[in-house]
Amino acid sequence: MSEHGPIDLSRTPVHLPSIADDAPPAQALPWFAFDEPSFGKYVQEHCSAASPGRLLMVETSPSDWPSWERHTEGDEIVIIVEGTGTFHQRFGDETHSSPFVAGDTFINPRGVWHTADVTSPMRAIYLTPCPGTEHEPRNQPG
Repeated sequence: MSEHGPIDLSRTPVHLPSIADDAPPAQALPWFAFDEPSFGKYVQEHCSAASPGRLLMVETSPSDWPSWERHTEGDEIVIIVEGTGTFHQRFGDETHSSPFVAGDTFINPRGVWHTADVTSPMRAIYLTPCPGTEHEPRNQPG
């Protein structure tokens, strides 16, 4: 990957800063390994209370998500590129379940618990506010 060449978002996510006047430009993260230490390093090095930004990436989920998650610092956008399944969002005591196919987009509002049941491998583009992300096992109410 060159500084000005194409970026494979499934290998190299991009940090999109907030639109604050003093925010740095968008930045590719070639060191990112799609694991917990990488997410922690990303939040520590690129996100602040004044400019949390978003992580733009492509991930593949070959099976059901193992946990519920929510983002406390902002809304998340999920664009399904491949696959089928059911996306679940918990609004208070109510869970909304929606089948998905390639081309569907979901908005996970700030603080809304969400998870997915995957029928065929799901590949999606994520625009995620990483600071404050929380996870809870699927057997929990979320």
